[in-house]
Amino acid sequence: MSVIDLDFNPIVHNISTVHGQCPNHKAILHPETNNVLGIVGSKFRVISNPEVFDKVEGAIDNELPHQNYHVINHQSRGYARTWREYVFPDIERQIKNDKHETTLGFRIIVDNSFDGSGSNKVLFGAIDFFCTNGMIHGEFDVFKRVHKGSHEIPNMEGILGQALAQYSNQVTRYNIMANTLLKHDDAIKFIEKILPNKQEDPDDLGHMHSSERIRLNRMGHKLYDQYADEVQVRGNNLWSLYSAMTFFASHDSTRFGLSRSTNDTQHERLDRRNTRVNSWIKSDAWKTLIHGTNSQMVTA
Repeated sequence: MSVIDLDFNPIVHNISTVHGQCPNHKAILHPETNNVLGIVGSKFRVISNPEVFDKVEGAIDNELPHQNYHVINHQSRGYARTWREYVFPDIERQIKNDKHETTLGFRIIVDNSFDGSGSNKVLFGAIDFFCTNGMIHGEFDVFKRVHKGSHEIPNMEGILGQALAQYSNQVTRYNIMANTLLKHDDAIKFIEKILPNKQEDPDDLGHMHSSERIRLNRMGHKLYDQYADEVQVRGNNLWSLYSAMTFFASHDSTRFGLSRSTNDTQHERLDRRNTRVNSWIKSDAWKTLIHGTNSQMVTA
């Protein structure tokens, strides 16, 4: 299927072998191709994409009736895992300082799996239209349902209203970050903490001092280089460091390239990067950096 169509209702099949039925497991199939999406436990509750899409789109119609949005679909491993993004370009906010101005838009992501590899989730966050960095973070931004039991998907209006308020609050924090000077050595110390060097001979980066080359590992070098690029555009501030991390989570770039062995897992691997960046943003190292640079900053 060349077009990524996520509006399908999976088929559940019992599993039989030459030895008889397998009561503890069942197979989940794609209704059009009959390809196996996953072999799951008997208690696994299939949540179809249309179930969640209808709830989300109903909330959009009620809470944001006059807002334009566009939809982007992704899938991984033959539709075993799927994502739908709702991007609202007109719910925009500006992040600006005396060097650069960035426009953010609001987005919703529905994340679902049919092989037990993840929970059903609805996430809310921002997208940076300057470089298409995606930002998903915070605790109550995320609606999650595990694929077990008989949990009903709740109405999303209240959750969407909270997420919109959080979006506005977060933009305020981003603007503080964009106008908070970050010392070069503090950026190095932060990268060193989240990506500790376990190599005795890290790759040489010509523009870095020898002491910095010793302190950072290969991934740390790449993240530092991305930060240096962001500084050239956005200025020497916390927002540049934050943008370097979200760039890593959002891009299959020359610097942060993904291997090409299994192309249709690209979005899944970027999703794992996003989880990794979230852990950095919630780390003690980030909190220490934030409070050390500006006592008014509130961590995500």
